[in-house]
Amino acid sequence: MAKFVMVIPHHHMDPIWRRAFDRPAQRDGIIIRPYAEVEAAIFNRWLELAGAGYTLCEGQAAVWRLYLQRNKKNRPAVAELAKSGNLDMVFAGETIGDTNMPAAEGIVRNYLLALPTYAELVGEDHPGLKIGWLNDAFGNSPNMPQVLRQCGCQVAARLSYRSVPKGQAWLGIDGTSIPVLDNYPFTSASDFNKHLPCPTCKGHGCKQCGKSGMVWADVTQTAPLAEAIDKAVAMSEPWVVVQLDFEEHRPAGKYVDIVRQAAHKYEGTCEVRFGSLHEVMERVDLAGQSVPAAPHDLNPGMPGCYVTRIRNKQRTRQMAYELLVVEASLAGEAWQKGRPKAPPKKLDEAWRGVVFNQFHDAITGTHIDQANYELMDMLDAAQGVTRKYGIRPPRAPRLGGFEKPRDNRGTIQLGKLDVHYDLHGIDRLLVDGQDLFGATPRAVPMDRPFRVGELVLEDDFGDAWGMRKAHAGSIQGDLSAVALGDWNTAVEVSSTALRWTGHYHGSDPRIARLKWTVTATISKDGRRLNFMTDVEWDTHSKRLRVVVPVQSSDPTATWEVPFGFIDRTFDASQLDYSDWKSNTMEFPALHWVRKRIDDGRGVAILNKGLPCFRWTPGRWDFSLLRSPEMPLCSYPAGIEFWDIDGWRDAGHHEFEYAIWPYTDDLTEAELTRAGYAYNLPLPLGAPFAIEGQVIVTAWKLAQDGKSWILRVQEIAGADSSLAVDLGAEHTVTPCDLLERPTGQPIQTQHYEANLHKHEIHTVRIV
Repeated sequence: MAKFVMVIPHHHMDPIWRRAFDRPAQRDGIIIRPYAEVEAAIFNRWLELAGAGYTLCEGQAAVWRLYLQRNKKNRPAVAELAKSGNLDMVFAGETIGDTNMPAAEGIVRNYLLALPTYAELVGEDHPGLKIGWLNDAFGNSPNMPQVLRQCGCQVAARLSYRSVPKGQAWLGIDGTSIPVLDNYPFTSASDFNKHLPCPTCKGHGCKQCGKSGMVWADVTQTAPLAEAIDKAVAMSEPWVVVQLDFEEHRPAGKYVDIVRQAAHKYEGTCEVRFGSLHEVMERVDLAGQSVPAAPHDLNPGMPGCYVTRIRNKQRTRQMAYELLVVEASLAGEAWQKGRPKAPPKKLDEAWRGVVFNQFHDAITGTHIDQANYELMDMLDAAQGVTRKYGIRPPRAPRLGGFEKPRDNRGTIQLGKLDVHYDLHGIDRLLVDGQDLFGATPRAVPMDRPFRVGELVLEDDFGDAWGMRKAHAGSIQGDLSAVALGDWNTAVEVSSTALRWTGHYHGSDPRIARLKWTVTATISKDGRRLNFMTDVEWDTHSKRLRVVVPVQSSDPTATWEVPFGFIDRTFDASQLDYSDWKSNTMEFPALHWVRKRIDDGRGVAILNKGLPCFRWTPGRWDFSLLRSPEMPLCSYPAGIEFWDIDGWRDAGHHEFEYAIWPYTDDLTEAELTRAGYAYNLPLPLGAPFAIEGQVIVTAWKLAQDGKSWILRVQEIAGADSSLAVDLGAEHTVTPCDLLERPTGQPIQTQHYEANLHKHEIHTVRIV
């Protein structure tokens, strides 16, 4: 038969967003049932209709694991349907995570921890696991093609909000490319609705709603599907997909009937049936996709997410690094005894809580308040594990001897830096007698430029996803900006530090409380200023930034990303404040950003959990807090359930960042090492010598308990070599990110490998 039409349903499943995951959200007497209950209803209905051909595409292991824990009797049926091709268990990981803001190893753990669920349900050879599923993620790390390839994926699918041009493969910064399964002939018949709380019981559960607490809103219209099939049959392509995209809808018997009717209608001329994504992968000419000359950067995606609920970002990152240190400690202890073992189950559970927080509606801060409480409980549980292993964040040094200088101004030598300061902030900052910072003019008032590291308050009218109203004035001169140095109330100085305190006491009605203390100390090597900023914050539609003027009008700067770094260029013509496509030329950064001024000179900034950085010619700025109020699509069920006040982040916050001017050159490798040292509570410290332009991102016990895993990242952005002296002969086997062998085992004491730029290199050692 020449013509073939596949109807492929996709039921979009958010573990957390407008609802919490595994607990009800309650407000004003109304209960919003959790996503786990909605998702269970979808799975149950699919199982009822699977015999009629209805297919399912879902691969988030956290969702499946909870469902099957509560519905053990359905486990054999799910496994059988996966074997028959009715279920595409796509490679999504524990959840469809954000890949910009988590620790690099957090991205790996998202996939690694999902593997046992995949193996048990569908087996590692399941065709759906060849499809790297990124649906709804807000942008993607520019090294994700390598990550997906090293997880066994053959294609990437559902790149959202930022995609690659049609006909191109996705090229990563390391040179790895992966085909994109998003361009094929299709029509669409989607339906979106939400299950409202039962009006009788207000979500508590009663006879009228079958104790579900919901009024099920399933299929509202059937004509669009029939029309989409007719349109697909009329298309000239030999095969066409009819995409059915749903959100919260349960699979509908009505759709089964429509597909059957269409199959009968076109019998003999066109085959019409339900299909699966792996069938599409078999039919698309993946080899025909071109590889571009330059890597794709699929960012920014929803840049407001890089700031909203900043504590989610800080804590998720912090706990990932604490767990990495615990892993390294356990691996080191086992190495000293000469016997590997499996990681403790409680460690895996702690990691699962962290990677759940990496979900694209979790770490991004786009969820309701009740969901945020659930997420924080997961991080509390992970923190309980790390504390039992004695891992605690390093204490900030006690500072004393502060005095108020005469006339609130002066000069102090801190390490290699000459700091000229006054009540407003750092007036000049010299390294080797050179001022790299210059002056960035302000829009209003015009009496002085911004200071180095000055706090700035702006208007930010928008939602959790982004700012929706452009600032008045130019990008350099936002007319709403308030330089908070003008509101400093005291400056103090000691032999080792500077400290400013201040509070806004003006008449802006959107500022209920804004107080701050900014402390700057010198790093141990005397090369950078480390800032600790405490903020008391209660505002509406505002954003708090730090501004760092730099003597450069060049538009291009460098951002570290998970497993690498990338240059990005400011382009005012790309500014966009619309829904879903917002672009304020702000980008996520892992640990550092850097602006080269010329050969050997520049300004770098290190951060802990502050991913939102913008370079405009003449200045860096990065965000600490924002207080969005516009709800966009955050209502749990299209009702009056304003459970989003937590977006404003009212309360006490602490931030750590460092400003690093240099005149003696500073390589990307040095920056990366410094960034990891700045964020890790303790070094990972593999117990053997490692040489090369690399950093250890993981030293751990293998999940199967039979060996150790060492993972390094090439950090210079150039081809280089790796040499490891194990101290004695061991068996070393190259492996992928899922700890599966990719090469032949080698008996050696001295392991060597050639690495390409930004390579992620992993070996098993036994």
